[in-house]
Amino acid sequence: MANVTDHFRGRLITSYDCGAPISQVRANLAERLDKEGRLKDIMWVDARSRVAFDDFGGVVCFDATYLTNSYELPFANFVGVNHHGQSLLLGCALMSHEDAESFTWLFRQWRICMGGRCPVAILNDQAPAMRRPLEVVMPETRHRWCLWHIMNKIPAKLGTHTRYAELKEVMTEVVYESLSVEEFESRWDDMLVEFNVEEHTKSKDWLGDMFKDRKMWVPAFLNNYFWAGMKTTQRVESINSFFDGFLERGTKLFEFPKKYCAAMNKRCSDEKNADANCAKYIRKLVTGFHIESVFQKIYTDNKFRDVQRECERLLYCVVKEEKQISDKHFEYLMEDRVWIIVKGKSEEVLTKYKKFYVVKFGTSPMEISCVCKLFETRGILCRHCIRVFETNSVVNIPDKYILRRWRKDVYRKHMHVTVGSYDPTKTEVAKRFDKIMLEFEPICEEASVDEQTMQFVVNELRVLEIAVRERVINKDALGSVDDGVDGPSTEASVGKLKVFRHPSNEVLGNTPNTATISVVSDDDLLLSRNNIGWCEGSSHS
Repeated sequence: MANVTDHFRGRLITSYDCGAPISQVRANLAERLDKEGRLKDIMWVDARSRVAFDDFGGVVCFDATYLTNSYELPFANFVGVNHHGQSLLLGCALMSHEDAESFTWLFRQWRICMGGRCPVAILNDQAPAMRRPLEVVMPETRHRWCLWHIMNKIPAKLGTHTRYAELKEVMTEVVYESLSVEEFESRWDDMLVEFNVEEHTKSKDWLGDMFKDRKMWVPAFLNNYFWAGMKTTQRVESINSFFDGFLERGTKLFEFPKKYCAAMNKRCSDEKNADANCAKYIRKLVTGFHIESVFQKIYTDNKFRDVQRECERLLYCVVKEEKQISDKHFEYLMEDRVWIIVKGKSEEVLTKYKKFYVVKFGTSPMEISCVCKLFETRGILCRHCIRVFETNSVVNIPDKYILRRWRKDVYRKHMHVTVGSYDPTKTEVAKRFDKIMLEFEPICEEASVDEQTMQFVVNELRVLEIAVRERVINKDALGSVDDGVDGPSTEASVGKLKVFRHPSNEVLGNTPNTATISVVSDDDLLLSRNNIGWCEGSSHS
């Protein structure tokens, strides 16, 4: 096993972080050995994940239930959400035990790899062994339990109740439909009385325990925090399903690095392709609302589709009452239809039921909030807020309601980091990035010898950062005037070839005047135009 451990460690570094600066690799791998010198636990965070943490490390989902291989080492993942709404791997581990001591070591090492940073919020399952380690290692982080795992326990915990079917339905409504803490607690108490829970010991005990820990899992207690749309560990589960076909229980430890890299190469390619599609195509507008056109230009397609879905549902959203609180503050009572996800379907469907929402709107400074908390939790303006903006003829959406995380015109540094699973060096931007890193790496090596030299370099870098940022801003400002960045793309059609000259092509590795040619089959052309709603060749800001 010792030889296998050494071989695994070497393969993991050489296969996975090939091309990454050696100073990054040193901090990316952590391991524990048992008394006999055999591998006990190993955790790694590649250079790409470390850089991605800057943009997407605010909300992280952790799970250790995916795969236990033939060496009995569970495969654990730290997962974030990128600008396309895709799952993004931020770290992995193979663990020998799922106990508090092991999780404490893992969380501490992961935080060290991230430069001492920790997420604003983390989602995990209800495993007791994780709770205390998270509180100790990441005291600043808001913890949340996976709602799906908890609701999935209802049959086992409440199945003996004489009115189980009714109780399950009511509890589901109380948990999912309560918009405020007060509403949840009131409806919960009514539920206990209605179903005489005091007379059913097993049901009483579990419901009592869950109520004590309600701040860990009930949406009404968590909807003031940003979760990037995550309520369950389905993010990790989507990552896990992605590894299916590459990893399996029979995978040998020494085979793991190569197969893991193959899976990650596919994941990175998918993200790169999504970026390319956002640069080439733009989704059609389906409503006449101004706010839809605003987000069409600046959000990635997946996130724009979320905004567009809210605009589509404005048909059912009606202002029932407007109340003036002060000269600058108003309150709106909105009537809306209820949308639910039917079992066996992935899309929400419209029901005949109606629900009321309260929207608070301020004119100076311009602020808006809705009790549904869609923007607070997912970063997408809800239809209720959009309706109030439209009612008040708001044209300029405040910057705070346009999240940098979802924008397609932001330079994403992690897309230009080379690791064994992903090589972006085919692009001109990445080549320049690597050239700078080649010059900068020796400076870091020399500066790290003592504290004063290190601090000197850090201070100089801060000055340089300001100068570079000003240069980029000034260049962009001149470019928008001289080159017509905000204008339409130049395109020429030849049969089914679409040739675009797009101002943002350089981020894809092309010069501003390089033509991008897309070739599509008859079926793809029909799908892109009619089924998905793509509009070929449109420009974006």
